[in-house]
Amino acid sequence: MVSGLTFENRKGASLITRLRMGPRRRDPVSRDRYRAIARGAGVRAPARPRWIDAALVGALAITLLIALPRAAAAVGAGFEQVLTSIQSAIPLLQGRSSIDLPAGGSSSVGAAPIADSLPAYTRDPQLQLTGKVPSFAVQSGRSLQIVLNGAVITTTPLDASGAFSATLALKDGPNAVGIALVADRDVVAASSYTVVLDRTPPTLTVAQPAAGSTVDAKNVIVSGTTEVGSTITVNGRMVVPAPDGGFTDSFTASAGSVPITIVARDRAGNETTQKVTVVAQLVSPSATTAAVTVTLDKTTARPGQIVLATVFVSGTTGPRAGVLVTLSVGVLQIGTAVTDSTGMARAAFAAPAAEGDVNIVVLAAGSSGRASLTVSAR
Repeated sequence: MVSGLTFENRKGASLITRLRMGPRRRDPVSRDRYRAIARGAGVRAPARPRWIDAALVGALAITLLIALPRAAAAVGAGFEQVLTSIQSAIPLLQGRSSIDLPAGGSSSVGAAPIADSLPAYTRDPQLQLTGKVPSFAVQSGRSLQIVLNGAVITTTPLDASGAFSATLALKDGPNAVGIALVADRDVVAASSYTVVLDRTPPTLTVAQPAAGSTVDAKNVIVSGTTEVGSTITVNGRMVVPAPDGGFTDSFTASAGSVPITIVARDRAGNETTQKVTVVAQLVSPSATTAAVTVTLDKTTARPGQIVLATVFVSGTTGPRAGVLVTLSVGVLQIGTAVTDSTGMARAAFAAPAAEGDVNIVVLAAGSSGRASLTVSAR
């Protein structure tokens, strides 16, 4: 059997190629053979117009612009859903923190338990701890854990109101207190505090007046030192000590026997009391007149360098002993001292940080004395 194929070339001519087949079999013409025959005959496939390609590219771009945002939103939502599922399955990923116990009181995020008025200092070794967990953090299955000095002292189910209480047995010195909101074995939020147990009364030294001494009724001066951080009362009046613990107070009394009670109270509430009784008398104005002289061991000093001031107080009858002197550097009161039997008192201070001339002022017995110090870094 003979099969005929006709091809038209560019000139319109026809080409007939006959392929002889076997008696019962027709060999198919392969694609490559077909193309080779067509090329040999000069036949070319018609070229596709370029506008069709441009239209296809444009359509594809529009489709991508429409589909991509929706696809991205779908992927993002799916990712969040998967992440939520993982967090639900693994409680550790829902929020975890450790109980840190710094030197001062602190708390973590808003879900942290809050203690009620926990003191920084106390003299009572049995401390009642109370507080509350924020209402939004109160959930089923959560418990409250209280840690004292690194040891868990109690773990209790969380009260429906969020309130909690416990008694803490403190040791002398600083005590680290931690309060944690726990879900299973995970810490949801925690707060920490430090409470200092101090059962030692503060030190108290009364420098002036001496018991049984005679003082000016119009100006009874009480001075001394106490433990840093303590407060002082003199006959019930509050006196604020200097940063180094020194204090000075003065008052007017009636002539005669005058009892004076000085009480020092530390931050934990411990108290130390001293009582002295003096004889107050009216002193003539001429006897109270004093001359105050101030001399410095150096007139020029570097910032922070120690300077020694020597104060001499004298009256109409000579040097005056037992006179309280107050030294100030510029506008800052540095401290107090009491003149000895020679009318002398000494006080050391650090030169100010700012360069320039500084006035050193000393007040004593209603009078004052001055000196000048030049502060220079050179």
